[in-house]
Amino acid sequence: MNLFEALEWSQWKNLAMEIKVQVISQVLMYFVSPLKQVSDVEYCEFELSGVKCQTFECSVDGERFVLVPGNKEAILGWDLGMHGVTTPYEVEKIKRTPYFEQLQMSYQLQTLEDWDIFINESTSSLRKVAIPPMLVQKEALPTGTTYIGEFNTITGEFVGNVAQFSPIEQTFRASFKQPTSFEESLTWRLAPEIFVEDAFYAILDPATEAYRLYRQQTCNLQELRKQTQADVFDLLTEDQWEYINGGGTRKLFRWGNESDSLSENQSHHKMLQENMFGLLFDISRTRWEVTDSNRLKLEKMEPTGLPLFDNLPLSSYYRSRKILSEEDKLLPSDFLYRKAIVIRSE
Repeated sequence: MNLFEALEWSQWKNLAMEIKVQVISQVLMYFVSPLKQVSDVEYCEFELSGVKCQTFECSVDGERFVLVPGNKEAILGWDLGMHGVTTPYEVEKIKRTPYFEQLQMSYQLQTLEDWDIFINESTSSLRKVAIPPMLVQKEALPTGTTYIGEFNTITGEFVGNVAQFSPIEQTFRASFKQPTSFEESLTWRLAPEIFVEDAFYAILDPATEAYRLYRQQTCNLQELRKQTQADVFDLLTEDQWEYINGGGTRKLFRWGNESDSLSENQSHHKMLQENMFGLLFDISRTRWEVTDSNRLKLEKMEPTGLPLFDNLPLSSYYRSRKILSEEDKLLPSDFLYRKAIVIRSE
């Protein structure tokens, strides 16, 4: 069995750990640029809704990547409409956002047949494709950014790449303003994000009250593609994105066919957790995720309170109706991207 046969998922899941260790060693030796620093290689087991994968995580220049086995006969796309999917709530009981109103004009969304058509036309077509094995970034980044560290809003301390932080420190600290009076402190809240174009982008973690801080350079799709390739990575194709999200399982969502509301329930926990490949996906519906083409995944939309409508953009096979042009500006507040190293035999 050669390296590429071993990395086929049907073979990979049956390999002894000793063989898998040999395989990951070859992958890191021959497919990761020698200019990259690889560290913290870990053997992990991931599971989501009964689908398990034992694989490796590692850091490449400080960013976490996961080895995703390939599948030469992956079934992607969706043409089953509402089959097996939780029945939607009554449309009359929701918040009628402009986006919802626009789609309801086309699809009505009153009967199950309406929903069948809507779901099928909101997802990619059913197809069989060959997916190569890949090292995939565990969590997508805002477009045009490089993660440099965390800024603690309580202590005012920065932990991370100090050399990258120093040129933007003064501007960032000026943007991060504390209340100056007791009256201000009563209503003052930390900004969920701070953005200075072509300088930095910061996202607040409400749980820790720390900002994740990124250096930022505005780009379009063509420039993002070139930058990613120059950094010896790939952007995922639409096929590859759908596969790493749902593993080719015949379920509308990576966690199953439940479309429950985003509340503290079992489905919500599954949405948040790592999937069967150990990857994390944004569920905020505040950004699109970019692929190598003009096809966007996820969605930027205001929630309506109708679970199936709100959660459909989280489907493994969802296609945004927004078509990206090569020249569109990819602001980090609107778009995410995910790097990969595709393990090709040629």
